[in-house]
Amino acid sequence: MNANLKLVVIAQEFPFPPNHGGRADIWRRLRALKQLGYALFLVCWCEQDSPPSQQEIDQVRQVVAGLRIITKRKGMAANLQRLRRMLAGTPSHAAARAVDAQQTASLVNELRQFGATAVMLENPYGGLLARALSQTLAVPLFYRSHNIEFLYFASQAAAASQLKNRLAWSLACWHLERFEQELIATAKISFDISADDMAFWRGRGIHNGHWLPPLSEAVFQSAVIPVPAAEAAQLLFLGNLNAPNNVQGVRWLISAVMPLVWAQQPDAQLTIAGSRPTEEVIRLCGSDPRVQLRANVADAPGLMAASGVLLNPVLSGSGVNVKTLDMLMTERPIVSTRQGVAGLVASLQSLCVVADGAEAFAAAVLASLQQPEIDAAARQAGRALFSIDSVAAAAAAMQAQLAAPQARAA
Repeated sequence: MNANLKLVVIAQEFPFPPNHGGRADIWRRLRALKQLGYALFLVCWCEQDSPPSQQEIDQVRQVVAGLRIITKRKGMAANLQRLRRMLAGTPSHAAARAVDAQQTASLVNELRQFGATAVMLENPYGGLLARALSQTLAVPLFYRSHNIEFLYFASQAAAASQLKNRLAWSLACWHLERFEQELIATAKISFDISADDMAFWRGRGIHNGHWLPPLSEAVFQSAVIPVPAAEAAQLLFLGNLNAPNNVQGVRWLISAVMPLVWAQQPDAQLTIAGSRPTEEVIRLCGSDPRVQLRANVADAPGLMAASGVLLNPVLSGSGVNVKTLDMLMTERPIVSTRQGVAGLVASLQSLCVVADGAEAFAAAVLASLQQPEIDAAARQAGRALFSIDSVAAAAAAMQAQLAAPQARAA
């Protein structure tokens, strides 16, 4: 056991099941830290009407030494408290996760018994609690950036097709840029998901960045077993089917790209798979019998490993597309937009066929169907960048901060 680092991880939501990129990034890193011998205490939030099941809680407790799940309250009183915090300068999603003094005091007592030596904040939305815990426990605060959040939210607002969703995403941007930048600047280390994000913050005068790439699920598996051939997809897009940028990508893929593919190969079959599909995604997938919708896939790595060509049609976003990373862990050809490979180093981008515009994307899909060979050696070499060693290096950087004189004096 690496006893000198007992880490309190503050996550905006319960990370299991890891059915979208943000959850998967946190869940995989927790497992890696556990595998490396570090003690973890997870603090996270859940919705009042959809708490995690006991089975899901048991799965997480196998990885963390301590767990506190905070229920986000609903109702008029909760909404008024949230509005007051927003008017005082707190972003909407962070205001929704404010914790009262009694809950905070109870949590502080539990964390003292745990022996917490540092706090790791995942995303800015638990920032109020993370700062309070860091100050009260007199331990360093570290930050994990999944995106440049204020830019990501703005892109989601632009991608949303319904006015109410566009307004909700836009409202969530209120105060977010300042709040996010302050958290990053005050953290001992900001662990950025991509080198591009780290360079962005450096351009704003923040120099505490450390590149911490996401992990693939393949890191924890000796081998991925493909799903049965009958369940495999010829063309596959797999991702969260609720986020506006993914919905936008599905819309573009089905309405603009696939007609061009079908003009050349009428029997081509497209599978759209992922969690919580919106009504629009369901409608789009029902618009042509050659499109199949598979909601809430149980074995995403197995499905990708068995499929013919993997597609990433996203047109907007930020950070790193975790789904692209998971695609790179397969032996299948990948066709992606430039946005889909954003945040990856050039050597990894080159392992995908990158095409922008419907005609270029359709041509790349057809070429990959006809010639599905990949450079297996190059892909294997690229995977080394996304190993558990990156998490070990991050933990070592945190330990170095704990050993520094200013950390001991905190």
